[in-house]
Amino acid sequence: MSLFFRPLRATCSVALLLPAFLVGCAGDTQPTKFSPLRYDYLSVLHLNTSTLDVQDNTLQNPVVGDIGGRAPTPPVQALRQMAQDRLVAAGSAGTAQFVIDRASILHNAGGVLSGQMDVHLVVLNSGGTQAARAEAHVSQTLRPDLSKGDADSQANLYELTNDMMQRMNVEFEYQIRSSMKDWLVDAGGTPVGSAIQSQSLDAPGTKTGTAASSVVPAAATGVTSAPALATPAVSTPEVTTPTITTPTVAMPTITTPDVSVPDATSSTTLPANSPVPDAPASNASAKASEPDPVFPAGEDDDASSSSTPKTHSPQPGVLQLPKR
Repeated sequence: MSLFFRPLRATCSVALLLPAFLVGCAGDTQPTKFSPLRYDYLSVLHLNTSTLDVQDNTLQNPVVGDIGGRAPTPPVQALRQMAQDRLVAAGSAGTAQFVIDRASILHNAGGVLSGQMDVHLVVLNSGGTQAARAEAHVSQTLRPDLSKGDADSQANLYELTNDMMQRMNVEFEYQIRSSMKDWLVDAGGTPVGSAIQSQSLDAPGTKTGTAASSVVPAAATGVTSAPALATPAVSTPEVTTPTITTPTVAMPTITTPDVSVPDATSSTTLPANSPVPDAPASNASAKASEPDPVFPAGEDDDASSSSTPKTHSPQPGVLQLPKR
């Protein structure tokens, strides 16, 4: 009987230990290491100050119920890393202060995670007076993926922190470039976007003692000016106006023909059988004095007929031959 119960006991032991083994294997699939959150791959913001300080006000103003400290990279640590990777003091005077006002994650009802980040950056001049200020605020909620464990598991807290930091980097840079653009310089300390070049207004070829210079904000005293950039000369092309020659049109000389008009007083010889035109009244006297070639003795007119009696021929049969 003992030999029969030993295999049964072994089988029961294996059956009881199998669920625990499977649970252990499922737990091993969860990541135990998370990549550190770094932001040195983003653009660096050079400030026209000599020093940069990072302050954490969350220690004096803690948030009740904050579970952000359980994250693989707590939100406060992620904000500090952003300031170290992206802010550089590149000036010779003044102080820049990066202040963390809030960096918390709360576990709300229904298993929802709610995160909040508030930061601000101030620039103090050499006298300790605030010269510029910029603020950035980010809030986000996350409904955790229960396949990654509990709602407040490290995987879920890491995901929410990473998402908030991506938005914070965008918002923080936008606020800096918008509110503190006069305090941004390049790596060499030259103001960015505020240099104004001057150009001589003298005639070409005239040498003057004024050279191109850069205008630096009043608060940015002590910053080394960038070397003047030569403004390229723009030459205006010479445009030659073509000469338009108007063609000369030779006008022909119109000669008026000389038409000889015969004198009305000259005599015209007519053919013998052509009728004689009536003489003008002005030539009546001349014709009266000249004999008519047709009627040398003159032409009877009404006046002569009236003065000389007309002799009519006798009627037929009246004439008689003289008697012999």
